[in-house]
Order: sequence, then C-alpha cells, then structure tokens
Amino acid sequence: MNHGTNVGDIAEVEFVSVFNSNKTNFKSYLKHFDKYKNPWMIRVTTKQISSLSGKKVFTRADCYLANIISDISKLVINNNYYLDEDILEANNIKFEKIPYSGISIKMTNSEDFQILKMQPDSLKNLLGSYELGAGASLYCKKECELDKNYDLIYGWKSSIEKMISHFNIFTENNVDFYHNKEICTKIKEYASKEIKNKIDTSTEIQKKVFNGIGLYKEPYTAFYFYHGKDILELSTIPFYVTTGSGRSKGEYTIVLKPL
Repeated sequence: MNHGTNVGDIAEVEFVSVFNSNKTNFKSYLKHFDKYKNPWMIRVTTKQISSLSGKKVFTRADCYLANIISDISKLVINNNYYLDEDILEANNIKFEKIPYSGISIKMTNSEDFQILKMQPDSLKNLLGSYELGAGASLYCKKECELDKNYDLIYGWKSSIEKMISHFNIFTENNVDFYHNKEICTKIKEYASKEIKNKIDTSTEIQKKVFNGIGLYKEPYTAFYFYHGKDILELSTIPFYVTTGSGRSKGEYTIVLKPL
C-alpha cells in the first residue's frame, strides 16, 4: 500500500505490464468497468493530498484504470505494456481516470510492506488523540532509553500532564512515570491495543485505513487488492500496531503492518 521499496516498485511494474498485455485474465475485475471502451492499467507515480495530514503523500492505490483516448498502440509495445502517470504526461496522452478502480498491491515477500503510517496530526485526526500515539511509542525495553520518553511525549504534541491524565490508571499521578519501565510497558501495551480496537470496531475508520476512502480523491483510493494471483475486493487486512523506524531520530510515527 505504501510505495518506496525496490521490491514493491518491481511488483507494481510487473503487475501493470502483465495486466495490460493480457486483460482477458482479469475479466472479473474489468466487468465492473465495462462501460469504458478503452481501459488500461496505470501505475501511480504521483503523490496526492491526504485529508489526514493535509500533505501530498503516496496513496492507498498503487495503480488504477484509465480510459485512454489517444492512440497508444506503439507506446505500449515500446514499453512492454507498462504505463504510469509520468509516461502518460510525457507523451501528452489524453485519458480519463476511472473512479473506484484503484488497486493496492501487496508485496508478499517484502518485510517493508505497511498498511498505513501516521504522524502525530494524522493519528489525531483519525483517532482523536495524540496521547495514544505517544503511549504506543514509549521506550520501555531498556532502562538506558527511558530518558528519551520526555522528548518523545512532546514530539507527539502531548505533555506530561496530559499523559498522566489520559493513562491515569497506570500513572497514578506519578509525574516521573516516563522513567518507570514497568509503567511505560503497561501504557505502551494498552495504547497499542486501544489503537487497534478503535480501528477494528469502526467501519468508517476501517474504510479510511484500508481503502483510503475519505482520505484521497478518486481513483487514488483502493477498492481492490492484488496479492500475486487474483484481484480481490479489498475490505480489511489483519494487522498489528508498531512504531516507525525514525523514532530514534525524532520522527514519530505509528505504523500499521499486516500480520
């Protein structure tokens, strides 16, 4: 769902080429868009505005269908049937983006595959709390790392006072709770479970997380899912909550990854 890895890029390029070179293998998917006369699969190579962050980001869809108006017979042969947004723009191809056709491609062998990465404002806008993100991000494995929790809490746009109030069942008004390994472990476990629970129990949030519905304009949402064999309708994916790799650098994120 998120771009960026070489493995992911290769998988997306291969899928688009395979799809466009033999569309008859994907009849069950194409029947949803049979009113369009000349549909071709296009790989997403642009970033789009997310309503969560207000920034341009990679979208939930890795590719989508476009109804091509220009003659592209030579172009597709020269490109081994691969098409993306940059190629269409560079060749002045006239086309119509087909809404609700977006596909998320899961790189089955990629350890970097992630469903969604949320910075503080994104998580707040989605789940209504900075504190959940801060709690799920706390350092708690090594005593020597506990000092990092002060900056982490404020990096998550929270404060010691707000954390004490939000997680009072664990902090018990202890102003130095973030230096206590046992307390931080309990908060981290609770916050991670609460993030997962809020997503699991809300259809509206699930549509945002897994499909991008309400986050991106069409066709950059993902109504479909490709895992290397079939194109399936995308609903939800079993997932777990973890922190992003930039935490030690002051880049605080919560990441949802598939189980």
